[in-house]
Amino acid sequence: MIGTILGNRYRIEERIGGGGMAVVFRATDLQLGREVAVKTLRGQFGADDEFVRRFRREAHNAASLSHPNIVQTYDVGEDGGVHYIVMELVTGKTLKALIQEQGPLPPGDAARIGIAIADALAHAHAQGIVHRDIKPHNILLGQDGRVKVADFGIARAVTTDTLTRTGSWMGSAHYFSPEQADGQPASAKSDLYSLGVVLYEMVTGTVPFQGESPITVALKHLRERVDPPSHLNPEVPVELDEIILRAMEKEPEDRFDSAVEMRDALADFLQLHLEGRTHMPSGDFPTMDVRAARARSAGQRRERGRAKRQRDPETARRRARIRNIVIVSAVVLVLLGGLGAGGWALWKFLDVPEVQVPPIVGVHITQAEEMLAAAKLQRAIVSERHSDLEQLYIIEARPEPGSWVKEGAVIELVVSKGPEIVELPDVVGMNLDQARARLKSERFGVGEIKEQISNRPAGEVIAQAPPARTPLKVGSTVTLTVSLGPLKVPDVAGMALDDARKAITDAGLVPGSVTERPDAQPAGTVLATVPAEGSQVEPGQRVDLVVSSGPELLGTEFSKELIVPGPSTQKVRFQVVLIDQIDGAEEPRVLVDEELEGGQRVVVSDKFYGSDAYLIISVNGVEAGWVELP
Repeated sequence: MIGTILGNRYRIEERIGGGGMAVVFRATDLQLGREVAVKTLRGQFGADDEFVRRFRREAHNAASLSHPNIVQTYDVGEDGGVHYIVMELVTGKTLKALIQEQGPLPPGDAARIGIAIADALAHAHAQGIVHRDIKPHNILLGQDGRVKVADFGIARAVTTDTLTRTGSWMGSAHYFSPEQADGQPASAKSDLYSLGVVLYEMVTGTVPFQGESPITVALKHLRERVDPPSHLNPEVPVELDEIILRAMEKEPEDRFDSAVEMRDALADFLQLHLEGRTHMPSGDFPTMDVRAARARSAGQRRERGRAKRQRDPETARRRARIRNIVIVSAVVLVLLGGLGAGGWALWKFLDVPEVQVPPIVGVHITQAEEMLAAAKLQRAIVSERHSDLEQLYIIEARPEPGSWVKEGAVIELVVSKGPEIVELPDVVGMNLDQARARLKSERFGVGEIKEQISNRPAGEVIAQAPPARTPLKVGSTVTLTVSLGPLKVPDVAGMALDDARKAITDAGLVPGSVTERPDAQPAGTVLATVPAEGSQVEPGQRVDLVVSSGPELLGTEFSKELIVPGPSTQKVRFQVVLIDQIDGAEEPRVLVDEELEGGQRVVVSDKFYGSDAYLIISVNGVEAGWVELP
């Protein structure tokens, strides 16, 4: 792959990482001249059409996220069977690598990193996007100290079959929420649980649950209480213990209400910690007492239910055995691809009729609700986003229309907010390639390209329509006018006079006067222009022409002494005319015409070019004689 150019734009420079499904390269964006990261799918997954479809869809969704703590997705494409995602290049290391190198992190550092992750999750959750695979491997620490969360939305494209083939289950199972391990859909609160696990690992250097297999680890997430981090690292303050344990509650409703709330809790802890007002675990401030008090409040309802069932010990034991069997079965099915990531718990599938998801994509929400109700299905609007569809029309349904689901299943809907309208960027002054790239980055296309002579350099965009800052629907095309460079006098030397005049007119100039001069070029051939060829001129300016009159004749020189007739006391008008016979035609030329005294001697010298020539002498307008030449 090194040296390969993907999409006529991204040149692969070096491999910088890889996993079970993809390989990551450092690459150069040839259009924008910047370094990027390019993640390419391994061959066996590129051939899986269903996987590629999900992969591309979720990557496009992730590209809509713009946040300082989220790795930006720039582009998604395919070239010669290679499917790739172009992302922001973060120079640094993963959080997992840092923990492996340093062991437990100081509580303040862990809180700072956790705040950044929670802030990124808050932004994504607000856009209706759940990460589903928060783990230290997906947290990048830049050399500038910035924390970046990678692979948003990509986990949704990954089925259990994919994870099984790549051996990725164990790495992800350590950070699964109980509901994910149980085969239930992941939610925003699932991300908070996983963040709690990441915080736990940051301050202790180890994950909370260990096991020989993903099934073992998943069951521990479902059934076992976690030891407070301070039991493994006494340097962890009680307040941070409390945050981590609350994030890792088994029941989603017992966790933080949102990523914003968890971020704020971490920020409050960090402030107290910096001011030295946090508490270390001790007999006077036991972590487990604090946790137990909160757990008792959150869990009273569940405890009352369990107490009621335990009045009949045999019934309780029987139900416990059934529940364990069902849980293990659900986990096994999830991990073997039986239900798929985000499937329903096994017992909800027993004896429930299946129905087909109706074709609701592209219809109005009101009609979609009626169609779902007729199919005995429920709906949940999980996000809204801009699209070419009008407002309140369905863009996407999960599971997809045509899929078979159980009656009463919840169909997740993505609803259109209508076309996205943004301000058109200003590309005047850029060259054409830069303008194309800028418009593409803002999700606009280039339509008609006009060319126009101007004083700007050739290839520079001198106008755009619509103009910059015009509110415009994303995906619209823009007409660009590109400079042909300044107007210059065309090179017409060597052309016939008529052809030269046409060339000057075609260039937007006006043919001017014609001056002849002898030259070796045939008569009528253009020798030069004024202004000269290549001179910068204004449209409509006059251009004069210098044209050959043909080769200059050598001629025969002569010199004759003549005497003015008449008395010396009298002045007369004395005229001498040369008659030159050229090619049978007589061409007269006046040599002398002035008042002279009679008897005065006059020397007449010149050339004639014909075969014969003679001089006609006149006095006072009357011919007085002629002289043959030479």
